[in-house]
Amino acid sequence: MSYFARSFGALFIFLFLLSSTLTAQIQSNQTQQSQPTGMGNLFYVDEAGLALIQTASPLDQFIDPDNYYLGPYDVLSIQGNGLVEFSYRALVVNASGDINAPLIGTVSIKGKSLTEAKEIIKKAFAGQIKDTEVTITLDQPRPVSVHIGGNIPNPGRYVVPAGTRYDALVSGIRVEDMVITPLINQTAESIIQATAQRPSYSGLNFDKLDAKEQSEAEIQNDELTKISQQYDLRYVKVTPLYGDEYFVDLAGYFNSGNPDFAPFIQDGDHVTLINASSDRATVSISGAVNNPFTGSFRADDTIEQLLDIAGGLNPDADSSRVIRIRPENGDFIRTELPISAVEKVQPGDQYIVRYRQTDNTTGSVSIEGEVDLPGSFTIRNSETNIAQLLEMAGGLTDDALPNGAYLIRSAKDNRGVNSASSINLSLLGRSSDQFLEGYDYLEFEQALNPNRMAVDLTSATVLENTKLRNGDRIFIPKDENTISILGQVNLPGFYNFEPTFSVQDYLSAANGLTIAADAERIFIIKAGSRAWYKPAETNLQSGDIIFVDRIPFEDVSTGRNYTLEIERQKSERVRLIMTGIGTVASLITAYAAVRRLN
Repeated sequence: MSYFARSFGALFIFLFLLSSTLTAQIQSNQTQQSQPTGMGNLFYVDEAGLALIQTASPLDQFIDPDNYYLGPYDVLSIQGNGLVEFSYRALVVNASGDINAPLIGTVSIKGKSLTEAKEIIKKAFAGQIKDTEVTITLDQPRPVSVHIGGNIPNPGRYVVPAGTRYDALVSGIRVEDMVITPLINQTAESIIQATAQRPSYSGLNFDKLDAKEQSEAEIQNDELTKISQQYDLRYVKVTPLYGDEYFVDLAGYFNSGNPDFAPFIQDGDHVTLINASSDRATVSISGAVNNPFTGSFRADDTIEQLLDIAGGLNPDADSSRVIRIRPENGDFIRTELPISAVEKVQPGDQYIVRYRQTDNTTGSVSIEGEVDLPGSFTIRNSETNIAQLLEMAGGLTDDALPNGAYLIRSAKDNRGVNSASSINLSLLGRSSDQFLEGYDYLEFEQALNPNRMAVDLTSATVLENTKLRNGDRIFIPKDENTISILGQVNLPGFYNFEPTFSVQDYLSAANGLTIAADAERIFIIKAGSRAWYKPAETNLQSGDIIFVDRIPFEDVSTGRNYTLEIERQKSERVRLIMTGIGTVASLITAYAAVRRLN
């Protein structure tokens, strides 16, 4: 064998071993990184993607590639599939607006939208490789800068996460570990004035009264209200870095919650807050809408947009027509027309949506407990009485406790207006000389159950005169045939009801009064109304409570002092008696001595 043949053979063996080694290494790496699934695909973990997720801020919606303009610190990925396959992750747009990638080098995408940048990058790859599909994605959008100005407490430049909407001007922007609201004076809001309670010779807690009035105010003086009084939130002026100037309607957003009224903050936006003005024309929509709205008129207002701002039509709305009140020549012209016929909204327009006419003559009430047919029944509002309802329900069962029945009436709102029966303690206080303790007691009574009313079904007057309304509920408890004895008796508890027993009979059955009982304070508490009576004022019925009060002591110290005072008075009386006896004895002795001398 020649030298050339031996050298060629050795080279061939070397290349074969090298190829085998590389193939084995590649297969080993693939085995370590990928595991075959039942479908023959590969299990793939994107480490770069996981790293990005750990530092990314959640987005409100997907990025719109046509309106998102790339800038420094945007993170892109480029994927190639076809004749040449590659995957470039975490390509960062540098401060010059360029990206650097293998095969294409440096590519400028400064000032380009995501859609435009994709075409530029694809074109750059097309000049270097053939028959390869290139896909570009935005892995992580950069934080964006917004410049906020106007007559506001905190103007300046703010850096916010991508996907931040313009409502952040009111809700706040996170800066390090703080949430800064550009429209609120943070220093003034953070001052807590700790003031002592005002002195009061009458015992009234004026600070508590003020707190009640503030919490029960019909118009809440919250931050949004104060901001809306200072700035016109329908005219938040935005001058974008790319594009034309426009106005954001934050008032529409906060009234409706529709994110279309609060677009995303774009990098480089210049924002100017405009002060509210009473001279600016207004527009309003009210009536059968979910959130009535009044605000500054905008030239782009339409009836559809106003309905959107108002949260849409109420379920009870008459959607076929609307009433328009328009100022013309010093007068107000009222016109009723179909909603679809409103062509143009003008300054000063007021739109009122009618409520649909409904039949309020009928309603539904429920009766539960000891009746033959418990359930819901249709009634005529304010006409059907309890007697008629009992007849529909088949009457009482043999186990019913008619004197313990009660009615629950819910004070439902009527078109957003509170019931006239609701109590505003602050308004009551303005026309009363009641002390604060009286208000506390009234509030306690109201909290127990203001909508509960006892209905004694043994009373013909109650059955005939109690008229029912929609939503009423009547409860009829079971007659347990017992009397409860509570308080200062030796054996308190439940006792079988005996029609012939008196209060004293039941007290005897309870083994009499305790040593602390006050025999002058024995009461009967009625089963249904829970009203208190003296035994001579009412008759005992099944379900009633006999309550024996105790001898009142203010506290243990007072009781001890009371006992000591009684003992002191006894001692004082004994001392006086002994002193008197001694005095009488002295007089008798003196008298006897005088008689001897005579």
